[in-house]
Amino acid sequence: MRGWTDGYVTEIGYTYSFHAELQPWPLADALGARSPIQPGQPFDYCELGFGQGFSLALLAAANPRGRFWGNDINPDHVAHARWLADGAGLPNLTVSPLGFADYADTHLPSFDIVALHGVWSWVGPQQRTEIVAFLDRHLKPGGVVYLGYNVLPGWAQYLPLREVMLASARRGQGSLADRIAGSLALAERLRTQEAGYFRVNPTVSTRLDALLERPVDYLAHEYFNENWHPTYFTDLAAALAPAGLHLAAQARAADRWEEEALKEAILTVGGKGAADDPEFAELLRDFLTNRPFRRDLFIAKGGVERRALERSWAALGHPRDLPRRATPATLPIEVPYDAAHAALTALQAGPMTHAALLACLGDQGPAALAVLAALDLVAPALPEDGLADRREGCDRLNGLLLADAATADRMPALASPVTGGGIAVDRVGKLFLAGLAVGADPVLHAFGTLETAGQRVLRDGKPITTAQRHKVELGERWESFAKRRLPVLHALGAVP
Repeated sequence: MRGWTDGYVTEIGYTYSFHAELQPWPLADALGARSPIQPGQPFDYCELGFGQGFSLALLAAANPRGRFWGNDINPDHVAHARWLADGAGLPNLTVSPLGFADYADTHLPSFDIVALHGVWSWVGPQQRTEIVAFLDRHLKPGGVVYLGYNVLPGWAQYLPLREVMLASARRGQGSLADRIAGSLALAERLRTQEAGYFRVNPTVSTRLDALLERPVDYLAHEYFNENWHPTYFTDLAAALAPAGLHLAAQARAADRWEEEALKEAILTVGGKGAADDPEFAELLRDFLTNRPFRRDLFIAKGGVERRALERSWAALGHPRDLPRRATPATLPIEVPYDAAHAALTALQAGPMTHAALLACLGDQGPAALAVLAALDLVAPALPEDGLADRREGCDRLNGLLLADAATADRMPALASPVTGGGIAVDRVGKLFLAGLAVGADPVLHAFGTLETAGQRVLRDGKPITTAQRHKVELGERWESFAKRRLPVLHALGAVP
């Protein structure tokens, strides 16, 4: 089937998303004293299979004291990552087109962090063996591996849908994009015929509806690789054990919040077996939640615990973004609204230490901060030391991203020197910021850029038909952006 290299899609490039789970400082916060990296100290970070390289380049820009490395077998991906590195002046980013085994044989340092987002699920047994060998060879004692991967049983009922679509694509004609469209059409026809598979698995229909809304670059890599293997946590843990790796924490704050909430249920279900066997407990957790994707941190033997530094927090959202109830993982969270709102309000002026925040929040302070972290409305902030250097790298990359937004809707984030990570900003927001940067009216700048390109934003999922209505829509969006998003971007240093 044309477009596969060792079973991996190369005909269509991957999406340009920013994956927040790859950020080093929330990872360090999750590990506490076991973290192999500390603010102000140099570190080495590697991403295996980095896709378009946007996340890796953003992290390199926001962390000039770190050295960032990575590989991807798609030459277009590597070329894009190099374009970002050259355009933003990132001497601390080095990328390679080699496969895992050949990459391991090159002159590489020992890494504090190695990250793989989705890759484990999309490669075959040989490549998985090569990944483990790479980790065994190049991870420092006490180093950390981030793994995001498709997990069972959460994917169990969707596997047949993927299999029939892949079988259809193998038999199709034309480009990979054409064959993917044909595969989705076949799945729709099966549903229309009230196939028994759809009848006894009603959530599959919802999943198919979601796939029909997804861009082809996402579908190609998520569903149409020849190797596509969701796994049980226990099988993954066994595969990593020869490299001396064991589970240290879940990467997302939402999953750690849920982990705490499920402790009693896991012991009730698993009894002494769950109490004595952490890997079995994780398997039970996956059955209780039925989540389809895990984001885990595995740590290597031989590390030393370090003195935990005082934690500081920065706001990633505005107080008006705060819900009263949300489900960031699989369990709903009741938000301690008053304390959480007070914390977000206080952080609008800039980062604050954990102790200072707790001092003004009262008894609900710890719960409020835990919930805000689970909702991705706050993030760890880095110390002032090194801020000027971080700001220079972020400003260079962000300038490149604002210019890129004039012609493309991709790379939906900006770099923050305050968090050493990214903050989500969509294309329209970047066009507003590009207008401000040149002293233009942000609405007119966005309007002129989009109209020149023959593009208009959507309203309620439908295209706007007149230029005047388009200008009004952009004006309304600017009003909301200026009130709720721009102050956060200023506080994070993502906007000069």
